[in-house]
Amino acid sequence: MRLRPVLFAFLAAATLAWSAQAQTTTTPEEARDLYQSELGRQCPDKHLEMLSQRDLRDGLDQYMQGLPDDVRATLQKSETAHCSSQDAGVSCVNLADVAAANDLGRMQELVQSVCASFLRCRDEGVCDYAR
Repeated sequence: MRLRPVLFAFLAAATLAWSAQAQTTTTPEEARDLYQSELGRQCPDKHLEMLSQRDLRDGLDQYMQGLPDDVRATLQKSETAHCSSQDAGVSCVNLADVAAANDLGRMQELVQSVCASFLRCRDEGVCDYAR
């Protein structure tokens, strides 16, 4: 019977698909650039590129509250995987969340949430919350 070649072909295809999926992970640098670009596209007049890391964390936390449990768990898993060192700070956690959101195809949604969370930044780290 020719079941064995079909099984090997299936396994080879599954391995290639898994390998391609594993290679689509966004690096922190790519995530930062994509996030900044999307900010510039969605709300350029707010100058949210000047958010402090703490303010961005607040915006990301607010975004994460509205996510389904499985998506939130994926972002939290990314935080742990990328920022387990004691030296890692809020900047690392922020980039891990942004990268995971991008990998899940949610970058536009994330930036939309951040844009809605803040009115504007007047200077580096001097930003007004929308609440």
